Amino acid sequence: MDCVFCAIAAGQLPAHQLFEDEHFLVILDIYPLRPAHVLIVSREHAPYLSDLSAAAREHLLTLAERVTRALRGSGYGSEGINLLINDGPAANQHVPHLHLHLIPRRSGDLAGGAWRVLTRFLPLGRQALQARLDAEAGMLRNALKRES
Repeated sequence: MDCVFCAIAAGQLPAHQLFEDEHFLVILDIYPLRPAHVLIVSREHAPYLSDLSAAAREHLLTLAERVTRALRGSGYGSEGINLLINDGPAANQHVPHLHLHLIPRRSGDLAGGAWRVLTRFLPLGRQALQARLDAEAGMLRNALKRES
């Protein structure tokens, strides 16, 4: 399958899945900009937001708000969370499949965040990152269950 998110949704590729419903999967970003960087990924292959079904579009912000509560309840993003959709290649969309980033923020994290933007796809420290993602996934799965 050519689309990584379609392959994840089909169970053909692994992911740190936190939640799923009829429209979306909630997973951890494997190249996170900040701890607990979450993606809400459409089950539909929709390259642009305008390609997403009306039902999924209507559900997206409700789910994002639920994930935001779970993040904050787990100690991530209490000072702020970026919600970001890169809608098209010119908008820095690396995978042409609709997904919403939820990136927990804190005051003063801009310099470290800029460094992560520049180095996020390098293989440095992947083993330690994998262990962190495993721990975050367990905590956030439980938090999302509490937010149902």
